[in-house]
Amino acid sequence: MYKTYSKKEILENVEEFRKIDTDFILNEEGVYISLEVKKEIIAYAFLEKRVNDCYLRRIFVKKDERFKSYGRKLISFIQNTKFRKSNIIVEPASQICDFLTKVGFRKEKDGSFIIKNIEEKATRKKEGQKAAIFSIFWNIILATTKIGFGIFSNSRALLADGFNSLSDTVTSSGILLGIHFSNMPEDEAHPFGHEKIESIIGVIMGIFMIVTAFELGRGGIGLLLSQEKREVPGFIAIYFALFSSIVKYFMYKQKMRIGIETENRALIADAKDSRNDIFSSLGVVLGILFSIFINPIFDVIISILVSILIFKEGVSVILDITDTILDKQDSEFLEKIEYYIYSNTNIKNVHDLTMRKSGDKIFLELHIRLPKDMSVYEAHKISEDLESSIKQDFKSVKNTIIHLECIID
Repeated sequence: MYKTYSKKEILENVEEFRKIDTDFILNEEGVYISLEVKKEIIAYAFLEKRVNDCYLRRIFVKKDERFKSYGRKLISFIQNTKFRKSNIIVEPASQICDFLTKVGFRKEKDGSFIIKNIEEKATRKKEGQKAAIFSIFWNIILATTKIGFGIFSNSRALLADGFNSLSDTVTSSGILLGIHFSNMPEDEAHPFGHEKIESIIGVIMGIFMIVTAFELGRGGIGLLLSQEKREVPGFIAIYFALFSSIVKYFMYKQKMRIGIETENRALIADAKDSRNDIFSSLGVVLGILFSIFINPIFDVIISILVSILIFKEGVSVILDITDTILDKQDSEFLEKIEYYIYSNTNIKNVHDLTMRKSGDKIFLELHIRLPKDMSVYEAHKISEDLESSIKQDFKSVKNTIIHLECIID
């Protein structure tokens, strides 16, 4: 739990600070920020604000609580909340210079330490874009080779798999656009941001998979029912199908890893599609072998089975993303929030916790009850500190709305 102290509050709590730091110096003009665990002050920082710069004068962690990353957490809180737009400076000869380089500070020529760029790096956007571009590049290669050699080797199954890769190129392009637009900052017309674009792209991708499956299945069934002569596929088609399954495996692993790390639903859906493509390509190998050594009809049958597999995954993707769009509640996450509040504050009643998810971000709403004789200022201060603490310790929470109620005797 992180707390920022007003002038009045720091005067009232001087003794609490001196209990953990005998060298504590009171300065009513500065800003004091504490980190509390189970309602006990464990660490604090003292800062002085000057125009666009903020000077970190002291950071202190309780002696028996050191080496537990509390100092690092406090610095992170200062960077990402209260002084997000400021340069944070530590002047020479400070007692806290030893670990500053470990938490993102850079040493200047005059011996001071500074962090100039406080805004979090857009790693999520960059990683997602890399994965989407990688997918587009390889899907173009796979689609070109499989369609070309599917026609050349008379393999209906390889041809179907090639068109599947072509559809993957389109969906990956859509994901790339989705990542770009979903990372646009909030504006007046979209105060909650643009992250839901990822979910919309994911649903479109699922629909596209279903349409692709329908067209491939319809073509395969038409050939199966027709009386035209079926040609035996060439053995060369097997090599391209095997090559496709190997490439798709690495694509699946990369996209799933980045999708989970960044909580990008569209990218996770695309990864599942790549996993499906592994089995469809291996099925193509099997169908071609059966067609060569048993009967050419197996090549058509496998193309139909591939279309069924694509259809099933398309439906699964839509149902999974629909849960996010319809704001399905994550009971485990809400229980963690409730436990966090009871463990780190004096709040006795927390209820009606709800959440909405947009991309990788969570919008949280909750009600708390406070004593009825508490002033509006005190209640607001508790609410503000709680909101800042939740956003600091739960990185996925973008915004928290706290409704205040009074405890009725």
